[in-house]
Amino acid sequence: MRNSSGVFAAILVAAVGVALPSAAQRGRGAVTGEKPTVDIVQTVGCAARKAGNPETWMLTRAADARVAPPGIFSTTLVEAAKNAPLGANSFQLIGVADFLDAEGLLKSGQRKEFTTPENANAANQLRDGRKVLVKGMLIDAADGKRINLLAVIALSDSCA
Repeated sequence: MRNSSGVFAAILVAAVGVALPSAAQRGRGAVTGEKPTVDIVQTVGCAARKAGNPETWMLTRAADARVAPPGIFSTTLVEAAKNAPLGANSFQLIGVADFLDAEGLLKSGQRKEFTTPENANAANQLRDGRKVLVKGMLIDAADGKRINLLAVIALSDSCA
């Protein structure tokens, strides 16, 4: 009869040996100060809901996205953004559910299966036609630019 614990130990050592380099690489930026591969950016633009299944949210007439400072938006930054000019950029917004109203959040994915209107944690900042300040991870892909939202602040109820 073979020693099964010896075979198990050999497999475990091989698996750990393969997993360690990728785990070490993931943390490398924090140690060496290397720039992350995805920038956290902020910009101002007009929220636009596009009908469809699923519906899509866009940031249109957006100013150039620029690298965002760490942390939450300061009052000074929000006030400055209210007067910031719009631009000619367009970004698809992803990760929008938490920034919609409760009804919009419940329509998103499978949220209605585990969330009720009474306990929906929806910020209600993202509405069609609103001027907004957004912060998120910039995804610059061949098929277009997207921002995976981290924060949304309504600046005015219209983009006029």
